[in-house]
Amino acid sequence: MTKIRSILLKYKFSFIENTKHSSYLYQKVFRSIYGYTQNVTKRNNKVYSYFRNGILSNIPYIKTSKNSVILPLGCDIELIEYFETGKNPTHNWRSKGEWKVEYTKDFIDIDIETITKAIEDLLDKYKVINDENKEVKLADEIKLILLKENLNQTYVSSIYNTMKKIIDLNWFNETHKQSTELSKFYENYNKLKVKYNL
Repeated sequence: MTKIRSILLKYKFSFIENTKHSSYLYQKVFRSIYGYTQNVTKRNNKVYSYFRNGILSNIPYIKTSKNSVILPLGCDIELIEYFETGKNPTHNWRSKGEWKVEYTKDFIDIDIETITKAIEDLLDKYKVINDENKEVKLADEIKLILLKENLNQTYVSSIYNTMKKIIDLNWFNETHKQSTELSKFYENYNKLKVKYNL
């Protein structure tokens, strides 16, 4: 069975004394990593759900336990920066806050089937903001772009660059031929490149 070299990050947070698992600080720390869904009630009493990205929201990963995660090579940098500085896309903290973390980084070989599923799961949920400023699934937007003509080049380039970030991952390079979904994604990436001279 083919194995793919990956990164295993194990981490353990410690908080100020008496911080409970139900506390907002505790929740914010983990939301910053994995993102979360926020429900907002408008004046008309309708409830709208918005997903707030975490550090790993646009990266394929395998969560092995509450305190460990497996990532593609090179995708640990932002998470380690978060451990050290608190910088994250979910919460605009001026300072890291009353917590610290100990972590270890190791290399691990993971079977190709597990890696393939992690990337397919990412593509299934990956959202982008389209040219009408609406949140849409990346896979759906790619199909529309390939059907349309004379789209804004800057916008198309941004979608292309988003696709390229995924395709450049060592996980994708070693799995896309094993999956119909990933092969199609790669094919559409090349079609976009040719159609818009990217």
